[in-house]
Amino acid sequence: MKHFVKLPIRLLATSLAVVQLFSAAAGAAFTNSFSYSYPVGEGLQYTRSEGKNTAGLQKANILTYTPNTGVSPIMVYADEQLYGSQATITNAVKYLESQGKTVIGGTNADFFVMSSGIPIGLVIDEGELISSDAWQYAVGFKADGTAVMGRPTMNMSISGSSGTVSISYFNKTRTTAGAYLLDRNYDDSTHFSANGTYIILERVDDTPVTVNHSVKLKVVDKGTGNSSFAIADNQMVLTKSDGANVPSWVDFPVGEEVTLWVGASDSNWAEVEYAVGGKLLIDNSTVTTSGIDAASSRRARSAIGVKADGTVVLYEIDGDQSSHSVGLTAQELGNELLGLGCVRAICLDGGGSSAMALRQPGESTTSLITKPSDGSQRSCANYIFFVSNIPADGVTAHAVLTPSYRYVMPGASTWFSVKGADASYGPADAPTDLTYTVSGDMGTVSNQTFTAGMTTGSATITGSNGVVEGSMMVCVTGDIQSITLQNDGKDISSISLKPGQSINVDGIAYHLGQKMGSVDTSFTWTVSDGIGTVDENGVFTAGSSMASGTLTCSYGNTSKSIPVNVGMGDPQDAETVADFESSQPCTATDGVTLSTVTDYTQVARGTASLKAAYDGSKVMTATISVPQTNVSDMSYLTLWTRGENTQSTLTAVFTDAEGNELTAPLSATTTSSWKQLTASIPDGAQVLTGIRMERSGSGAANSALYLDQIVVSADHAVTNTDAPSVSLNSTSVTVDAGASATLTGKATMENGKYPARASNIVVKVDGKVVSGAASMNGSSLSVTTGALSEGTHCVTIDVSDDAGNRARVSATITAGSAKNVFADTADHWARGYASLLNQNGIMKGETGSDSKTYFNPDRNLTRKEFAVTMARLLGLDTSYSGETEFADDADIPSWARGAVYAVSQAGIMQGSNNGGELYFSPDADMTRAEVMTVIGRCLPRGYAAATLTYSDASSVPSWALDQVKTCVSASIIGGYKDNTLQPLGKITRGEIAKILALF
Repeated sequence: MKHFVKLPIRLLATSLAVVQLFSAAAGAAFTNSFSYSYPVGEGLQYTRSEGKNTAGLQKANILTYTPNTGVSPIMVYADEQLYGSQATITNAVKYLESQGKTVIGGTNADFFVMSSGIPIGLVIDEGELISSDAWQYAVGFKADGTAVMGRPTMNMSISGSSGTVSISYFNKTRTTAGAYLLDRNYDDSTHFSANGTYIILERVDDTPVTVNHSVKLKVVDKGTGNSSFAIADNQMVLTKSDGANVPSWVDFPVGEEVTLWVGASDSNWAEVEYAVGGKLLIDNSTVTTSGIDAASSRRARSAIGVKADGTVVLYEIDGDQSSHSVGLTAQELGNELLGLGCVRAICLDGGGSSAMALRQPGESTTSLITKPSDGSQRSCANYIFFVSNIPADGVTAHAVLTPSYRYVMPGASTWFSVKGADASYGPADAPTDLTYTVSGDMGTVSNQTFTAGMTTGSATITGSNGVVEGSMMVCVTGDIQSITLQNDGKDISSISLKPGQSINVDGIAYHLGQKMGSVDTSFTWTVSDGIGTVDENGVFTAGSSMASGTLTCSYGNTSKSIPVNVGMGDPQDAETVADFESSQPCTATDGVTLSTVTDYTQVARGTASLKAAYDGSKVMTATISVPQTNVSDMSYLTLWTRGENTQSTLTAVFTDAEGNELTAPLSATTTSSWKQLTASIPDGAQVLTGIRMERSGSGAANSALYLDQIVVSADHAVTNTDAPSVSLNSTSVTVDAGASATLTGKATMENGKYPARASNIVVKVDGKVVSGAASMNGSSLSVTTGALSEGTHCVTIDVSDDAGNRARVSATITAGSAKNVFADTADHWARGYASLLNQNGIMKGETGSDSKTYFNPDRNLTRKEFAVTMARLLGLDTSYSGETEFADDADIPSWARGAVYAVSQAGIMQGSNNGGELYFSPDADMTRAEVMTVIGRCLPRGYAAATLTYSDASSVPSWALDQVKTCVSASIIGGYKDNTLQPLGKITRGEIAKILALF
């Protein structure tokens, strides 16, 4: 938006509106509804209507205007011309405010062409006709604020001595529908793209184009063609496209003077200052939906109506959001406006365009109050606003009361704020010494807190000090539709306590999807036998022994239960000194070279370990300094180690408070295989400083000591070998496009004795780590993604314990609907996974003879395809183009050569030996065992080797057995319903797409 240039020049006024409660008739399409209203300007009242219909939740916003001089209705659009003129409602408000206008509120207006911004119907601005009605209905506002609504059916013609041309459209984009007239209000140029005829007219005077008036013009040029050309400030262009049926067309000669006439059969349109178009919704108190786009669909909608007494109703309802507001069909929208007393109404643009902005009483600025169905504001062609003409003086004239909760349970409370508003409803000092009354003995007020009684209904709370007063409305209802449970203001989904511990649980009630003022004593609290007790305030006290069960909070027929685990307390204090995953923080004495290694055969836990290389024939002892770690509250040290060529004994080195060295021997001598060693931290030790190595026996020149997962702990050594347990309540979730997703489940470690640590949980969304996504509440796991674009998304959750043992789980999330980018996957179960991998550049398709891209999801995966896919997945360098070590090198195509070399060098695909030569077999199909072997080599170390219980477990090749067990343990690949693993079976491209998407 460049700027808004069309502004009202007349300031127009009203009497004070009063707060009132709408009856059910005010929301005819809603049931279980509640509406509350308050004045926002002179003669202008805002109403919020909330309820349900057969489709679900509904939330509507209504501005009701009684024509007066204190508040004026205006139309505003972006830029100096119509073409490309689009802006959000927030930007429209900001512009008007920057011009000194006091914007109270308004909505989007006419339907428009998304590509050009041209409104479909009438545009009148400050009395000037900007764009013709195009046989659409419209609403116009006179200088006194009264509304004119109907079909303008304006007649436009250009007449001269040569004849008269009937003009079909003024300042609309030219098609073959008739004769068109354009001026600079359309744009700086004609935007022609098809062949046509044009006549350029020049104004004889500066008379604006208005209804029931004429403009003198002179023909200055004419021509044909399909090129766009500039429209001068004082020019108009009369034009038609080739093929257009314009019987009245006159080929006016250059130099002829002509007259433009604009007429309307209803003279009221000649008095209109501002007008916008729309589609007929109500005529003579009868709803009609013919011609309204998607009339039978429930969606967000906007409309404007007029009552028999001239009152104007501006209506907006949110839609397309099941948890917020579903929206209405056009028929339902018409019924709503009928229920509000409208005898005539037009439908404005809906869907993502629907929006309302409002300045709340006592505030200085106007902001969006609706929730656009697109997820963000849409730029629209024009808007209807109400502006205040009463000067702001800051003198308190009204009290503004706003409750924290609009709905409260019987017996519950809500605090409310008190602000001041001046005569223009702008900001003013808050009134003091207010005395409060409550209608119908519905409750009491103390310290700006309303406490409801036990009677349900609408309560009006009025504050007055004899000079100013104000009111607010609160709904007291026992219609509790859902309940959540909280502790310290945060939602909880489970409870984990030690025996005898207590926790204060708060019940939070919801009505129409909104949080209510709630009170714990109004709920019924129960617990299952054996886990403990709960009192009327929701305070749960765990029993004396370990147990599991549920805590339930109920109100009427609505309840919320959460699992309770008694006996699982917090895990012991423990700290990882070094795991070498992201850095190498150690140093060593002379003769020892330190490096990080990542080959899976050289790692004990995770993806990296420390290699201390030395000459074992010369080095007898050496010290590896570790990050200095406070161990004053710790009792045990554990680490993983192995020796290569030379073995040694290890000693942990500490210092006490005075800096004196203390040592503790590790539990065993190193071996050529990985072994976890432990040491007891000596009394008085304050800081762990290093690990000392002493050679045992003879040494070899090419020797190394490997270290991994160095941990100190308080209560017991972390020597457990069991994998953590992690599970999700659902592994397939659907959310709206643009929304985030939350996965819940359970994560424990050390045979379920302790909850897993959130810091030891790695969450990846579509293969990328998301920091802070996981949280733990006792043993309950919650993982929240960021906003997800439309399509399929994959989440993997990797949980490790203090000893480095691992477990993982994955889930598929569909945001909106699964995308499909290939010509042959529209109805295939793997379409979302294939599209995701394609989007991430990991798997691509093939272009067919029809120029379409095919994925071939049911075709077997070849070794060369898998090499390319894994190289992309792991981010390997595939630039190599030379020969490989394989005997069948000539069979490797150029597009796969770099990838084959990369995966072979990485040690994850090694080929097979045949007759003493190594073959890659690029065209061979991958077997399930081969896939599991490759993926197993890429997994972090620490997954347990699962026991294979499949009926065909004996057919797993020996060379694949370890990695197959790891993949099964990590849930990468499972068996079939007939309890077979089929390790020698082929794998399809669709199957590998899912495996790698969830990898």
